[in-house]
Amino acid sequence: MMTENTNRSYTATAKAIHWLMALLILVASAIGLYSGTMEYGADQALNEYKGSLITLHKQIATLTIFLIALRIVWRITHRPPALTGMSPAMVKAAHAGHLLLYALMVIIPLAGWALSSSAGYPIPVAGLFNLPPLVSESEEIAAIAGAVHRWGSWLFLAVIAGHIGFAIKHKLVDRDGTMESMLPGKR
Repeated sequence: MMTENTNRSYTATAKAIHWLMALLILVASAIGLYSGTMEYGADQALNEYKGSLITLHKQIATLTIFLIALRIVWRITHRPPALTGMSPAMVKAAHAGHLLLYALMVIIPLAGWALSSSAGYPIPVAGLFNLPPLVSESEEIAAIAGAVHRWGSWLFLAVIAGHIGFAIKHKLVDRDGTMESMLPGKR
């Protein structure tokens, strides 16, 4: 059952999930990009450092998997505020952009999970346990999952840049309160 949102603002829970995920995605992306510049080789200390970075990247990603599940449930059960003052075409574009963001928030971590599983590496969850393998070990699956994870991440970063750009446009050009609707402490 969806609750009606008559406010011009997202719920406090939606805002908290949004900003926590934004932070986690930013950190996981930075770690992923940085560790991707390193090659495994003869330097054992560098190999261990890269391995530690990848483990941290996976730990953050597993948290985002749980948060996106919570976020989707929250979004289904709590209607976001209406997009007022926008043309019907812009409303459709905004909805399409949000749908793409949600799809990538699901696809990228699942592709990373499949990549690790297919390469025979564990996915630790807060040092407590490992996620079960998503797929069996396979070089072919690893290649496909790796490509989806890598290129999907680049697409995701581009879509996030667009999301931020449109938020700034709403603030500085349209001055319609859209950006404020997702800021903590704003109603």
